[in-house]
Amino acid sequence: GFSGAHCEIDIDECDPDPCHYGTCKDSIAAFTCLCQPGYTGHRCDININECQSQPCKNGGTCQDRNNAYNCLCLKGTTGPNCEINLDDCASNPCDYGKCIDKINGYECTCEPGYTGRMCNINIDECSSNPCHNGGTCKDGINGFTCLCPEGFHDPKCLSEVNECNSNPCIHGKCHDGLNGYRCDCDPGWSGTNCDINNNECESNPCMNGGTCKDMTSGYICTCREGFSGPNCQTNINECASNPCLNQGTCIDDVAGYTCNCLLPYTGEGEHPVPPRPSPGLYPCHNGGSCSDGIGMFFCECLAGFRGPKCEEDINECASNPCKNGANCTDCVNSYTCTCPSGFSGIHCENNTPDCTESSCFNDGTCVDGINTFTCVCPPGFTGSYCEHDINECDSKPCLNGGTCQDSYGMYKCTC
Repeated sequence: GFSGAHCEIDIDECDPDPCHYGTCKDSIAAFTCLCQPGYTGHRCDININECQSQPCKNGGTCQDRNNAYNCLCLKGTTGPNCEINLDDCASNPCDYGKCIDKINGYECTCEPGYTGRMCNINIDECSSNPCHNGGTCKDGINGFTCLCPEGFHDPKCLSEVNECNSNPCIHGKCHDGLNGYRCDCDPGWSGTNCDINNNECESNPCMNGGTCKDMTSGYICTCREGFSGPNCQTNINECASNPCLNQGTCIDDVAGYTCNCLLPYTGEGEHPVPPRPSPGLYPCHNGGSCSDGIGMFFCECLAGFRGPKCEEDINECASNPCKNGANCTDCVNSYTCTCPSGFSGIHCENNTPDCTESSCFNDGTCVDGINTFTCVCPPGFTGSYCEHDINECDSKPCLNGGTCQDSYGMYKCTC
């Protein structure tokens, strides 16, 4: 640190200058370097790295300089240290959603019913074919509306409308079908809704001059004197009370009787007796009129009887007047036909129509039978009344994972 003959000279350790980027300060046998900003080390020969503290934010790149640094910012950021994130949501890029700002970008959280990067695409909720049974789908915002065909309802046209809920059959039982109903009418009623009271007197059921009165679900016959029974078909036997005395023979007649008296008795009893030849017994039966001749007589028979003495009741059923297997009941000068189910008319000659407007559903064709009917169904329907829609998808016609949608008489494949 010193030199000279007497060590009187202080050696200047700062000569030559040992400090690279600083000012040298001499001391005894030493020196001190006062470094410029940005440098360090005993001789100020080390450049301080200002990037070591990682001052650049958000992925910015740091460039070291003398006593300074420079940040190269990523797109979407700014500021000395890239600390400011530019607001990419400022332009409101999300049409139907909430914008979330990110570094050099944004993210849209879409409202229900929308999709796409900018929430500008309306989701088609009809793409999955949600409407059944031929319903038409109308897309909406975050939903859809099904326009159901007649006979179906609910949001997806899954439920069939029960047309019987309104009790349309006034006097009958209602059977629900697809887009319709059928009424089974109570006896005495007809019409689509069983609202027509049948006139049971039209077939003239009352015999032997009886008067017919139509009733609800039936009729009543008011019989002429001398007849009885539901249809006045029975000739009342006035002889049942044995009105003829003294062994006289009683001959039944319409609304009366005649006594053939044994001699020497005569008389009329309770009812008028037609004139009879005398002497001798009255030979004509069943109310026949006797004409006396020389050694003989002639009987003029009432309608419905024949024979020399009118003793034979003519069987009006012998000619088989009742048709279609009906039962014939012989009466006096008449007959009654008891029709089997499904037939009507005096001779049971009419096949009662079993087809009505509502017999077959879904445009099925009604074929009338005897006391029944048959429905010929159009394509796509089955059942006794064509009330069932055939599911054409049951045979799995759609290949390669396609989805089958059933419709009336057809199907549709969504591939």
